[in-house]
Amino acid sequence: MPKNPIFGKHQIAPGEHRIFSDENFSIGVKREKEGWIILNMENPTSEKPEDPDFATGEYFQTGKSNSLVIAPSLPVKPLVFKGSKLHVSPGLKLTFFLKIPLTVQLYFSKNQPENLLKEIPVKRLSDTWFGEPFDGEPAFALGNDFFQAPEEINLSPYETICPVTILNNSQGVLEVERLIIRTGNLALYKNENKIVTSQLVIEYKGKDIISSASYHYAKAFHGEKAEMITKPRLISSKHLLKINFHFIRNLYKQEL
Repeated sequence: MPKNPIFGKHQIAPGEHRIFSDENFSIGVKREKEGWIILNMENPTSEKPEDPDFATGEYFQTGKSNSLVIAPSLPVKPLVFKGSKLHVSPGLKLTFFLKIPLTVQLYFSKNQPENLLKEIPVKRLSDTWFGEPFDGEPAFALGNDFFQAPEEINLSPYETICPVTILNNSQGVLEVERLIIRTGNLALYKNENKIVTSQLVIEYKGKDIISSASYHYAKAFHGEKAEMITKPRLISSKHLLKINFHFIRNLYKQEL
C-alpha cells in the first residue's frame, strides 16, 4: 500500500476510539463490544477533537473482531471528463492522464465485499448526466483538467492517476467533447508511492458507431511487478462495446 497514515489494518479494542485524519479528511471510529461506530467528520479543523461526539455517528453490528481495514477505492458512479481542448487526427492515438479523487472504504476484520461497513468520498463531486436525456446514465463531473505526462501531476494521498488512450480509427478528426470514465471497470495498482488505475483504451470509429473500451495493466504506467490493491467493482469482460463519447448537438432557432 502506498504510504498513507490511514490505509491499512488497525486494531482497536472495545471501548476505545481513534481519529483517522490527514489534510482535509477526517473519520472517527469507535469500537463497541460487538460493533463499530463511524463518525464522518466532514468539516475537520487543524485542531482535531480528542473526544468527538460518537452519539451522532452510525452504528454497525459486526461481531467480536477488533480489526478495522481502511482501503482506497474509486467513486461509485462513472466520471465525465470534458475534453473540448483535445483533438485526435484520423489514424492516430492520444494518451493523456487524469487525476481522480479516491473514496475511502472501511471494512471489519477483512477486506472483502460482505465486510464493507461504509465508504466515504474524500472529495464531493457534482452530479451530472451522460448521454441523451432519455437514454443516458447518472455520473459525477470530473472537470476538464488533463496532463500529458504523469510526472506533471501533483498527487495527494487521496488521489489516483488514470491513464487514458484514445485510438481514432474514423475518417475525421475526433474532438473529445465529453468522455465517460466507467470507474467500476478500473482496478487500482500500487506503483512505488503512487496509486494508478487500470489503463483505459478506447477505439473510436465514428459518431454513428459504438466505440469499444478495454481496461489494461501496462508496465509503462504500473511498473514491472505492480500490486493490485483494489479490484474492479464490476465483474465484466475485458473489452466492452458502449457509448464512450457524447457529442453536444448544436440547436439553432429557425427564423421565419
